[in-house]
Amino acid sequence: MGNQAIPVLKGINLDIFKNEYVALMGPSGSGKSTLMNILGCLDSPTAGSYILNSKDVSKMPDNDLAEVRNKDIGFVFQQFNLLPRLNAAENVALPLVYAGIPKKERIERAMEVLAKVGLAERSHHKPNEMSGGQIQRVAIARALINNPAIILADEPTGNLDSKTSVEVMDIFDKIQQAGNTVILVTHEEDIAKYAKRIVRLRDGVIESDTTKSTHLASEAVPL
Repeated sequence: MGNQAIPVLKGINLDIFKNEYVALMGPSGSGKSTLMNILGCLDSPTAGSYILNSKDVSKMPDNDLAEVRNKDIGFVFQQFNLLPRLNAAENVALPLVYAGIPKKERIERAMEVLAKVGLAERSHHKPNEMSGGQIQRVAIARALINNPAIILADEPTGNLDSKTSVEVMDIFDKIQQAGNTVILVTHEEDIAKYAKRIVRLRDGVIESDTTKSTHLASEAVPL
């Protein structure tokens, strides 16, 4: 703000392990969105380091960060962020365009992932021809298309009714059980309960970090 520097995250230390299911919580202004942006390589920290899969990504140039985002991280947003003129399969296949995958293979892989989220029969429908829950499942399928190590979900049920929210959260459970790391940003306690670990932020620091099970696999490796 002008010449005034506002620290958002204040020297926090956080380890997230492969195949963990973590919810980031906190009131508005707590720093959770900034933390998510750093974890997703959308922002770089002004100090300290971020080690992702044994690489320090905090000093990477933008082009390298873009490659990390496309290969290692799948994003699911509250606003869905689908392209209205493309059908479900084309929206899901979009990250593969940037990866240089041929069109036939792109659509085949998109259909496989749509089947995983129960939407294979809606592959030719555009976003305005689907319900909110179906649109969010398309967005989840798009996040899975590159087999990313990490799924980052920002308020993924914020625009959904309670029944549809449960259906979407069941999909995240299956994603985590299949071996992915799931990091969820939410302000809803009932949604955070799906996670196995809840990290609460307040005023830029970690207020609490609780895990449902005290057991962590001995072979677990930090991201």
